[in-house]
Amino acid sequence: MSKSNAAGTNPVTVLEHCRISPPHDLAITENFLPLTFFDMLWLNWPAPGRVYFYDFPCSTTEFKQTIVPNLKKSLASTLKHYYPFCGNLMTPTTLADSTTPVIRYSKGDSVSLTVAEFTGNTSEGFEYLSGKHAREVDKLFTLVPDLPRGSSDTDVTDSIHISPVLSLQVTLFPDSGYSVGFRISHVVADGKTLSNFFRTWASINVKQLIGEDNCDNLDTLPFYDRSVIKDSKGIASIWLRDCLRMRNQKDYKKAFAPAAQKNELVEATLVLKREQIQGLKILVPAQLQRVSTFVVVCAYVWTCMAKTRAALGQATNDENQAEEEHLIFAMDARDRLDPPIPSNYFGNTILPCWATLKTSQLVGEKGFADAVEEIRNALYERIKGPLKGLEMYFDRNEATKGQTKFGVAGSPKLDYYGADFGWGKPKKYEIVSEKFGLIGSKDFEGGLELGFCFSKIEMDTFTANFTQGLSD
Repeated sequence: MSKSNAAGTNPVTVLEHCRISPPHDLAITENFLPLTFFDMLWLNWPAPGRVYFYDFPCSTTEFKQTIVPNLKKSLASTLKHYYPFCGNLMTPTTLADSTTPVIRYSKGDSVSLTVAEFTGNTSEGFEYLSGKHAREVDKLFTLVPDLPRGSSDTDVTDSIHISPVLSLQVTLFPDSGYSVGFRISHVVADGKTLSNFFRTWASINVKQLIGEDNCDNLDTLPFYDRSVIKDSKGIASIWLRDCLRMRNQKDYKKAFAPAAQKNELVEATLVLKREQIQGLKILVPAQLQRVSTFVVVCAYVWTCMAKTRAALGQATNDENQAEEEHLIFAMDARDRLDPPIPSNYFGNTILPCWATLKTSQLVGEKGFADAVEEIRNALYERIKGPLKGLEMYFDRNEATKGQTKFGVAGSPKLDYYGADFGWGKPKKYEIVSEKFGLIGSKDFEGGLELGFCFSKIEMDTFTANFTQGLSD
C-alpha cells in the first residue's frame, strides 16, 4: 500500500501497521492524568508533525530484520515509563458536562507505529528531503503519520471526545538512511517532555544493542505529580470554557488553516552561525544591551517577515493605516515558578509571551531595534509575573482575530540532535509545516537552524530579505 501526498508524487509504501504496548508487567492497569492549565492552552491546537532523519545506509533486509525489531522492542520498554502516550485524551464537548479533561491510560492501550519504505524517485529521496533547501511540504508529510481516529467507548457518552495522542512512522530510504516521523497532541506534551521521550527511547535502544538491561536510572524518565502545578486563579476552568466556546464558532477551523494549500507550501532551513548572531547583537542599541540570542534572532526574523509581506502587497507601510503584527513565543516555566518544577515533569509547562508592533515600525529604519525591545519587554514581563494576565489570554486572541500573528516553534535549549539510537545522531530534525521553527545547529557550535514554511513566492522574497539584511 502506498502513502502519497496530495499531488500523488513522492510516495512511500507502507510495509506494516502495528501497535506497540508497554510490557505486560507494567503495574498500572488504569490511570487518569488530569490536564493542568498549561495543557488546556493547546486544546484547540492541531497536532504538530516532526521528522528525524538518520544518515545510515542499509538494505531493506537489514532494516526489516534488525533496525525495526530493535526500535519496536526499545519503544515498548520506553512506553513502560511514558505510558500516557499509549492512552487517550478525553475532553468534554460542551460545558454542560462536568467532566474534567484527562489523559486516560488503560491496560492494553498502545501507540500506532507505521513501518514504510520510500519508493519514489531517488532524486526526491533522502538527500532531497533531509536537505536545507526549499522542499515541498506535501512531500515531507508523507513521512509523518496521522493520528488515528478516536474510538468510542461504551463507558462514556457522546459529550466526551476521545482521541489518541501519539503516532509514529519509521521510513526506510534504501541504501541511504531512514526517518522517524511522528505526530503528537500538544495537549499532552511540550517540547521538553517530547525531547526527553525521544532521548529515553534512543538511550534504551543503545543499551539494548549492547546487552544492558538497566534503564531505570536514566535522567530523562518522567515525573508525573500534578500537585506541583498551582492554579490559584482558576485558569484551567477559564481556558477550558474559552476553548470549548471557540470550537463552536463557525470560523474555528479556518483559524488554523494555512494561507496556501499544503501542496503550494515549501519548507526551507536557514542557518545562522555564531558570528552572524554576534553581528546582529552589535546592531542592538546600547540601552538594550545584554539581550539573548533568542531575542535578537526572533527580532530579525520578525522584521524580515514584515518586509516580505510589505514587498508582496500583503501589508501597508503607511503609518496611519499599518496593521498591528503579533509575535507569540513560549517561555518554559519549569524554573520560573515558586517552587520550581522538576525538569523531567511530564506535560506542558510553557507560557505564552506576546509582542506587538505595527508593520510600519517593523519595516522602518528602527525596525530591528524596536522588535528587540518589544520582544525583550514581553519576555521580562512574563518572567516578573509568570501567571499574570493569563486568564485573559483567549480574550486577547479573540480581540486580534484577523490580524497577522505567528509563533515560534522549537527551542535552542533542547538537544534535538542528541537522539542517537545507536546508529548515529540525526542528520536533520525537521519541524514540519510551522511558519517559523528554531533549534540549535548540528554543524556550527553556537549557531541556530531556522526553519520556515511559506508559499514559493513568499519563501523567495523572505530569503532575499534575510540574506540581504545579514550582508548590509
